[in-house]
Amino acid sequence: MASDRFDGDSYKTNQRREWDQVAGAWEKWWSLFEQSAQPVSDRLATLSDVQAGQRVLDISTGIGEPAVTVAKLVGTDGSVVATDQSPGMLAIARRRIADQRLSNIELAEADTEQLNLPDGEFDAVVCRWGLMFLPDVHEALSRIRQTIKAGGRFATSVWSTPDKVPFISLPMGTARRGLDPPPPPPQPGAPNLFGLGEPGLIERAFEEAGFEDVRSETLTIRVTADSPEQYRDFMSDIAPPIRTLISERSKDVQQAFWNAVVDGARSFPGPDGGVSIPGDAILVVGRK
Repeated sequence: MASDRFDGDSYKTNQRREWDQVAGAWEKWWSLFEQSAQPVSDRLATLSDVQAGQRVLDISTGIGEPAVTVAKLVGTDGSVVATDQSPGMLAIARRRIADQRLSNIELAEADTEQLNLPDGEFDAVVCRWGLMFLPDVHEALSRIRQTIKAGGRFATSVWSTPDKVPFISLPMGTARRGLDPPPPPPQPGAPNLFGLGEPGLIERAFEEAGFEDVRSETLTIRVTADSPEQYRDFMSDIAPPIRTLISERSKDVQQAFWNAVVDGARSFPGPDGGVSIPGDAILVVGRK
């Protein structure tokens, strides 16, 4: 049936709306998430060989990472262009950049698959957890490669498979096990959080786009919350895919679902009664 076909344009419109809706929540919970995610920004900057004075592109910057990290490395003689599809997220990024008094970051609303940027413009490109949301990763990688100077690098992070990212997959697995009827499976061809997590998948995509010296590594982060309940509140606020899974259920069903998430989080005890839940990020780098 035509209605079952994946519609990339509609998907992008929905993504933009959903990320706009949770932008304020990301600002609220930023410190909790960033204490675990900052090492990924740091490593992406290293893998892409960011140096002082360079011009760097950050794709899917959200509310400003790795753009802020990279801007501090390139210094006042360098510059960063940071793009995202969500104006709401970019508005918060703009405030964060102003608060840190960084004058070398330019923000732009942009579709990664249709980047309107000059060829060979950037010394390096970075992207933290953005590619897996794109309908056409191969088109995006080809366009990204065009924007890089000869010899420059692109470094990105994506999530591994669900079993290796419990801090995200715990609520999603709870929904699929506990809701009746269970949520429908993802549409064939539709992007999802773990869509690039299978071993070798993202590396092959890099090579098919023309990148050379492609290599990957795994970095395990741990999202730490003061309590299982705080973890529940964090995930319910910031994750559009999870909100969508249960949005049409009754309040009683939603309450039971989140209670089950709290119980699941207790399986990952952290210090002082908190929880510390791991997630594997796959980091990939390639050279033009």
